[in-house]
Amino acid sequence: MLQISSECAAPARIIVMENEVYRLPQTHREIKVVSGIAWITLDQQDIILESPEKASLPPSKNFALISPLNNMPLILAVWEDKNPVRT
Repeated sequence: MLQISSECAAPARIIVMENEVYRLPQTHREIKVVSGIAWITLDQQDIILESPEKASLPPSKNFALISPLNNMPLILAVWEDKNPVRT
Protein backbone atom coordinates (compact mmCIF):
# COMPACT_ATOMS: atom_id res chain seq x y z
CA MET A 1 0.00 0.00 0.00
CA LEU A 2 1.36 3.42 -0.97
CA GLN A 3 1.48 6.03 1.78
CA ILE A 4 2.28 9.69 1.35
CA SER A 5 4.47 11.28 3.99
CA SER A 6 3.30 14.74 5.02
CA GLU A 7 6.95 15.86 4.92
CA CYS A 8 7.01 15.13 1.18
CA ALA A 9 3.51 16.33 0.37
CA ALA A 10 3.32 19.18 -2.09
CA PRO A 11 1.92 22.46 -0.80
CA ALA A 12 -1.50 23.67 -1.84
CA ARG A 13 -1.45 26.64 -4.24
CA ILE A 14 -3.85 29.49 -3.62
CA ILE A 15 -4.48 32.50 -5.85
CA VAL A 16 -6.14 35.54 -4.27
CA MET A 17 -7.26 38.20 -6.71
CA GLU A 18 -7.36 41.96 -6.17
CA ASN A 19 -10.11 43.04 -3.72
CA GLU A 20 -10.58 39.47 -2.44
CA VAL A 21 -10.03 38.10 1.06
CA TYR A 22 -9.08 34.48 1.62
CA ARG A 23 -9.83 32.67 4.89
CA LEU A 24 -6.97 30.24 5.50
CA PRO A 25 -8.11 26.97 7.11
CA GLN A 26 -6.93 26.59 10.69
CA THR A 27 -5.07 23.40 9.78
CA HIS A 28 -2.69 25.32 7.48
CA ARG A 29 0.19 26.81 9.45
CA GLU A 30 3.02 27.26 6.93
CA ILE A 31 2.65 29.89 4.23
CA LYS A 32 4.98 31.13 1.49
CA VAL A 33 4.37 34.01 -0.89
CA VAL A 34 5.18 32.77 -4.39
CA SER A 35 4.19 36.01 -6.11
CA GLY A 36 2.91 39.36 -4.85
CA ILE A 37 2.57 40.86 -1.37
CA ALA A 38 0.34 39.31 1.31
CA TRP A 39 -1.42 41.08 4.14
CA ILE A 40 -2.20 38.45 6.78
CA THR A 41 -4.33 39.11 9.85
CA LEU A 42 -4.49 36.55 12.68
CA ASP A 43 -5.59 37.17 16.26
CA GLN A 44 -5.67 40.96 15.76
CA GLN A 45 -2.08 41.03 14.49
CA ASP A 46 -1.05 41.96 10.97
CA ILE A 47 1.84 40.45 9.03
CA ILE A 48 3.08 41.65 5.63
CA LEU A 49 4.98 39.10 3.54
CA GLU A 50 6.59 39.65 0.14
CA SER A 51 7.71 37.06 -2.37
CA PRO A 52 9.60 34.77 -1.55
CA GLU A 53 9.09 35.15 2.22
CA LYS A 54 7.72 32.29 4.30
CA ALA A 55 6.10 32.28 7.75
CA SER A 56 4.87 29.81 10.34
CA LEU A 57 1.55 30.88 11.81
CA PRO A 58 0.87 30.03 15.46
CA PRO A 59 -1.99 27.67 16.33
CA SER A 60 -5.18 29.64 16.83
CA LYS A 61 -8.91 29.14 17.23
CA ASN A 62 -9.34 31.87 14.61
CA PHE A 63 -8.86 31.78 10.86
CA ALA A 64 -6.08 33.83 9.26
CA LEU A 65 -7.41 36.33 6.73
CA ILE A 66 -5.22 37.00 3.69
CA SER A 67 -5.47 39.83 1.15
CA PRO A 68 -3.20 40.89 -1.70
CA LEU A 69 -1.60 44.35 -1.64
CA ASN A 70 -0.57 46.64 -4.52
CA ASN A 71 -3.59 45.77 -6.72
CA MET A 72 -1.95 42.58 -7.96
CA PRO A 73 -2.97 38.93 -7.64
CA LEU A 74 -1.34 36.99 -4.83
CA ILE A 75 -0.05 33.44 -5.25
CA LEU A 76 0.59 31.43 -2.08
CA ALA A 77 1.93 28.01 -1.22
CA VAL A 78 0.47 26.66 2.03
CA TRP A 79 1.24 23.55 4.03
CA GLU A 80 -1.07 21.76 6.41
CA ASP A 81 -0.02 21.33 10.05
CA LYS A 82 1.35 17.81 10.60
CA ASN A 83 -0.05 17.71 14.14
CA PRO A 84 -3.20 19.87 14.26
CA VAL A 85 -4.47 20.90 17.70
CA ARG A 86 -7.92 19.47 18.44
CA THR A 87 -10.31 21.65 20.43
